[in-house]
Amino acid sequence: MPGEAMHQKGADGARRAKTWLDATTRVRMSWTNEDAVHASRLEFEWPFGGQPYSFDVGGMLCGGEFEGHFFVAECKNYADAADQGTHYDDWVAKCYLTRRDHHRLADHFMWITWHPFRVTKWKSLCSPQSVIDGLLLPHNRKRIFGVDGADEAKAQIDQDLVKDVADRLWLLVLAEKQEKLVITPQDRALIISKQVEKGEM
Repeated sequence: MPGEAMHQKGADGARRAKTWLDATTRVRMSWTNEDAVHASRLEFEWPFGGQPYSFDVGGMLCGGEFEGHFFVAECKNYADAADQGTHYDDWVAKCYLTRRDHHRLADHFMWITWHPFRVTKWKSLCSPQSVIDGLLLPHNRKRIFGVDGADEAKAQIDQDLVKDVADRLWLLVLAEKQEKLVITPQDRALIISKQVEKGEM
């Protein structure tokens, strides 16, 4: 797929994910990486090499145990598993780094896709070992810890942080019909108006 088409497909996925998240009524505010004001909240930099990385969607959750929690999300508008596994390994490394260096900007990390991947390892994708595996990839060792060797990188990994990050990972699989099976805009407006009346917005 040409680069421009891939970009458009990715942007469409981010917008659709944002729309679905908003429709859960558990998101107080949200934005994508194309937002004129809030996009910078999704942009970060690898410690070594000076290269940037970013997330696709971000926002604040509301209600219950998630009240006031910030989230960032990676969206994969894919029709099959494709190379999601490779991207996922880098994503968990980004989550670790963001939680380590910018913990106030992200309490939850969501991977939102339209097709599952690594199905034989699905149950372990949000495990501490999955985070460690991503961190120890050669290119991630270099740009996160500034070292080439696996043992050197492993010695710098904060195991408590690894578990903390793993507990904050979400795997969400959407479908086109599922996107339609949400609260209507009219009913959502009623909920928001009630929240405003109660001073919750």
